[in-house]
Amino acid sequence: MKAINYTAKVLPGGHISLPHEIKEAMGLVVNSVVKITLEKDVRKENAMKVFGIWSKRSEIKGGIEYVEDIRSGWDKRTKRIDNV
Repeated sequence: MKAINYTAKVLPGGHISLPHEIKEAMGLVVNSVVKITLEKDVRKENAMKVFGIWSKRSEIKGGIEYVEDIRSGWDKRTKRIDNV
């Protein structure tokens, strides 16, 4: 049977709830046996580590200023590309 991936929160007592749509799609009823593979979702944790690196860079004043600085050269680059 096809596998279905979804992200869930661990509920009190260590329970994980299956959304109704998944139960229906898989044909699950009370006492159905399923195979569970657990993998901790660390995308946010990893992203925060990366953004923390920026905090020590003195040339980056703030996110908005940094992006505006990068975008300031776009006109020159797009004109150069258009002329090719």
